[in-house]
Amino acid sequence: MEMIKNGSRLSGDIRRDQIVEAALRIIAKRGVKSLTTAAIAEEVGISEANLYRHFNSKDEILQGTVEKIGEGLLRNLDAVSVMTNASALARLKRLFMLHLDYIDRNEGIPRLIFSEEIHIGDEKIKGKLLNTIGLYSAKLESLIKEGQKAGLIRRDMEHSSAALMFMGMIQILTMKWSLSGFSFSLVDEGMKLWRNFEKCLSVK
Repeated sequence: MEMIKNGSRLSGDIRRDQIVEAALRIIAKRGVKSLTTAAIAEEVGISEANLYRHFNSKDEILQGTVEKIGEGLLRNLDAVSVMTNASALARLKRLFMLHLDYIDRNEGIPRLIFSEEIHIGDEKIKGKLLNTIGLYSAKLESLIKEGQKAGLIRRDMEHSSAALMFMGMIQILTMKWSLSGFSFSLVDEGMKLWRNFEKCLSVK
């Protein structure tokens, strides 16, 4: 356990969460290249020595940050899985909105995910991200198949391609949002895309 200035104690898990959240905030403001252990420690309000009690290196912090992003996306899957009275199409729509909202509340996500550090950096980080994408895609495909069986989604729509289209819409809109300096509502613009995508998916 770690003592902080106000005399309260924080568990290791809580402090690790604070560190990765601080890393995302720094990335959102200044990019991945500006991320240093000194900057993270300052953002959290701890010494750099204390930071190293929880992570061994900046790369390990980036791994933890990617894990946290993945956990957030998988929580969204859990949230729609309990919507047992909703149709597969309604759950897909809800998942799309939750995904956009999660990114909208964490501006560092696109600047990390699209960064050089992810694409040509640590293989462990890439592996964690690819694993999350695989799990997410499999759930999307399952929902699409369910919608096809229920007669709500066109049977001639290949489920894996539809899942990639779902994720691709989010990716390109998120890139535009990040490049524009977060100048528009990601959710509002995304739901405009969803309405057209739903027309492509739905049985006439």
